[in-house]
Amino acid sequence: MDTYSSCKGSALKEPFNSEAAAKGKKKTSTRITVRISVEGFNPLRPEDEIKSELINHFESCGDIIRVDVPTDPFYDSRAFVILHGNGLKVREKALQLNGSDIGDWNALVKLAPEEEEEEYKAAVAYKKSLCADLANDKRFLFGIAVLGYDTSLPQDEVESILREHFSSCGEITHVYVDTLDKCTNIYFSKEEGEASALDLNGSKVGGFKITTMRVATVRSNRRSGPGTVGSCIPAHFLEFSRENTKKLEDYMTEWRAKARREKDSALRKHNTFKASKRARG
Repeated sequence: MDTYSSCKGSALKEPFNSEAAAKGKKKTSTRITVRISVEGFNPLRPEDEIKSELINHFESCGDIIRVDVPTDPFYDSRAFVILHGNGLKVREKALQLNGSDIGDWNALVKLAPEEEEEEYKAAVAYKKSLCADLANDKRFLFGIAVLGYDTSLPQDEVESILREHFSSCGEITHVYVDTLDKCTNIYFSKEEGEASALDLNGSKVGGFKITTMRVATVRSNRRSGPGTVGSCIPAHFLEFSRENTKKLEDYMTEWRAKARREKDSALRKHNTFKASKRARG
């Protein structure tokens, strides 16, 4: 995270209250620090623009101590605003801005206490590992997208027909029939297979004239990888997104259970130590 820092963090003293003093009551103001996360903006925009918008939008909530903007938006697109202000008002004011309009986007505002970051970081780390597995899968280095075939056919029949049609191009490593977008991605073990398949653009499959085009892969996006300006997410990342979301959910369920067990164990050890200390004393 890149940060913006403000020198507004010093606590302010309240005016002397003579009436409260006369009654012998001590009146104090509790100032708290609140960390919020903000989503909804385009994280690929210049950092200075994002920071400026967030500062202008949240400065009415309290003193802005720091603004962090995402440095790896492909994995974590949140920005963080750290506020300091009087009592619970700073928290309430910030949350009231949830859904508010900031130019051409709406702010999704949530409380983001530091103690919850450990769980979030665990999720991001596992997501990165899943993406790394996909990025390093050699089955998806060379591929084409096919459109124009008979989309009324069952999914398995479409795959069978297209496999046969492109079998002369080389070894086919994977076929994905997208029934929603009415498009099929076909991957080859070698670049020559991809090139040969592209040459079949305009050929006919079952009486239908098909269109072939190069599909987005890790190889074709090597220069401007995921999360950078001008990049295109590899098609197989999207294909396996639902499967990976389920893997992430299962992993985090286990992670939370393990974290609870460790916390309970630490608490029991602490209580045992305190009891032992009292017994010795």
